[in-house]
Amino acid sequence: MVRETSLDASVVRPASMARHFLFETTDLDEACERVGQVFCKHRIDFAGRGRALASRQHYAALGRVALSHITYGEEVAIDAGEPEDWFMVHFIDRGRCAMKVGTHDLVASPRMSVITSATLPLHMTWTANCDHLVLKVDRAALERCLSVQIDDAVTRPLVFLPDMPNETQETACYRRTLDFVIRELDADDSFFLSQAGRRQLEDMLMHQLLGAFRHNYSQALAAPAGACAPRHVVRAEEFIRANAAQALTVEDIAAASGVGVRTLFEGFRRFRDTTPMARLKAVRLEGVREDLLAAAPEASVTAIAMNWGFSNLGRFADAYRRRYGELPSQTLKGMR
Repeated sequence: MVRETSLDASVVRPASMARHFLFETTDLDEACERVGQVFCKHRIDFAGRGRALASRQHYAALGRVALSHITYGEEVAIDAGEPEDWFMVHFIDRGRCAMKVGTHDLVASPRMSVITSATLPLHMTWTANCDHLVLKVDRAALERCLSVQIDDAVTRPLVFLPDMPNETQETACYRRTLDFVIRELDADDSFFLSQAGRRQLEDMLMHQLLGAFRHNYSQALAAPAGACAPRHVVRAEEFIRANAAQALTVEDIAAASGVGVRTLFEGFRRFRDTTPMARLKAVRLEGVREDLLAAAPEASVTAIAMNWGFSNLGRFADAYRRRYGELPSQTLKGMR
């Protein structure tokens, strides 16, 4: 079920980007084609009774990132499929946008932000008065940026968690950053219009993005840098990530790391402020959450939890709730 949050739209100022006008049209097929040229192939249909389309788009390509401001002037339904090569950050300046990200339904409205992932299907229904600011980020570039930040390979696709749209301190700061960039793009002497400026802008927006929105690598990103830890701790973490679904003991982890149990515990205490088994539990919980977010609502929470090595379902549910603020069944059904 879609849940809607009522907010005062008057506090949000629409983006300008006056210097970066791309097109305007009253033809739905042309709008679909023109928008698809700078985003991805998609389908647009009228979703209401109105047919007086007044589509307009401003678009600024900045290397591996791009900013776009779009309006259609009528209620439309958009099926974007799986973007595959792009992540998109959505800010609604006016109106509302009902979104289905993977299996999760939500409604974005002013002062709300939503990030959609390259590997999750995206469906949207825009209200007639919806003004939409979108930041498009190249998937390969963002995953390379993530790899540098966690000092480790990105072995699984980066997936942002399709939570209820919200304005946290981090996402509000991110929007202010984009507002600053938009003002600069409208200036004649903007540093960001130079090649060096665009590269610095790309790096800034990608680094800030990874910290502002929750994703399946957030825990790794928040952990102390791997380069500061001894090799046996890094080997243990690699072993845990590769075998988290297996029935592991601390002796198994110590053997894979090449040191004794006592040395292993001391390394995790000193460099990770945790224990090997606590890290294993955290990785398993992360795996369960990813599978729940990707599963159909009729899937079994018990089966998914047991696949990740949780045998005591009561303790699992309690640990999951304390970590993510909701029950596993709520995650599965998209109940925000």
